[in-house]
Order: sequence, then structure tokens, then C-alpha cells
Amino acid sequence: KIITLPSPADIPKDPVLLWDTLDERQSIRDYSDEELQKWELSLLVHYTQGVREKKNASHLRTVPSAGALHPFETRIVINRVSGFDPGIYRYLPLDHALVKEVCHSGDHESVAKTCKRPGLVSESAVTFIWTAVPERMIWKFGSRGWRYLFIEAGHICQNLYIVAAGLNLGCCAIGSYNENDLNCILGIDGESEFCIYLAAVGKKKA
Repeated sequence: KIITLPSPADIPKDPVLLWDTLDERQSIRDYSDEELQKWELSLLVHYTQGVREKKNASHLRTVPSAGALHPFETRIVINRVSGFDPGIYRYLPLDHALVKEVCHSGDHESVAKTCKRPGLVSESAVTFIWTAVPERMIWKFGSRGWRYLFIEAGHICQNLYIVAAGLNLGCCAIGSYNENDLNCILGIDGESEFCIYLAAVGKKKA
């Protein structure tokens, strides 16, 4: 079942100064129990992997990518989002929609246990999981494509930080996790596709 998200163009946005947003960007590890709204999730996914422009055979997104190849898949562990059941969802950029995934080992709560600080995931409203499909990059750039994967993961996560700051949400990147266990939960082999980065997002505590 494909769940369409609100179009970012139709979402009223409070004006924010870029400089203030950059100054406010920081890692926040404690979140309230308040749920995210669907429109907030829509903006978070759009500005990290959303399609900005369809151009011939390629698609320009809201983050840069070498050769506009965009080798990432976005999965989201949802704990508290209005209108969504808890679970793991995959983002479909061309449709700006989510589809619920079937966990191959454990469930969405098992993702937290793969992290060194499980509370970041279990207490967040959502946790982003970015997986890389290296062949999308390697076929054109060869071994240098591996370097681009990690550079581009940084672009994506930084966008998430900035958008979260603009929405007054807390965000924290996660680099310490058991990759094999997480790949197993997602049902990916760790070679043709593997987890490269995570980030938790939630409402700030008062």
C-alpha cells in the first residue's frame, strides 16, 4: 500500500533565516513523546531525497549527487507520526510517498537494539536509515564511486539537520550501529546494498 505524502509546495512554511537555522543546527538526543505531523515528515523526506526536477532520463533532487545518480534508498522507522502505524517504511522519491516494508528479522523496535545508544531510536518520533546501492555509482566512476557514497551521505544528513532546525525539531546522526544486524532486519545483503548512515528526529522536550 502506497501512502502519499502532502506535496511540499502545498505546505505553508514559516519563514526562517538561513543564518539562524545554521546557528541552531546541533545534535539533540532527548525527545518528547509528542508525535510528528504528516506534513513535517513530508518536508523532512523531500529536502533529504525528494525530486526537485525531472530532467530527461535523470532526476534532480534536493541534495547533490555525482552524475545525478543518487545511489541511496531511504527507510524510515516510524514510532510516532500522525496517521501512520509504527513500522519501517521506504520512501519513493518519484511518487513522494511511503510504502510499509516487511521486516525480515525482528521488527521496527529491533532497529534500536542495533545501535550503541538504542534510546536515540526508540525514543525518537522517526529514525532515518539511508542505504547505499554502490552499483549505481560504480558503473560510471569506478572505484572513486565508493568515495562519493560517503561524501553524499554527509550531504543528505546535513540537509536533515538544517530542515529539522528550521522546523524546531531535534535531530541526531547515528554512526555507531551493528551493520550486519541492521542489514538483516532490512533484508539486504550488505554488499549490493548496505546501511551507510542513520539519524533520529523528534520533537524537542520543553
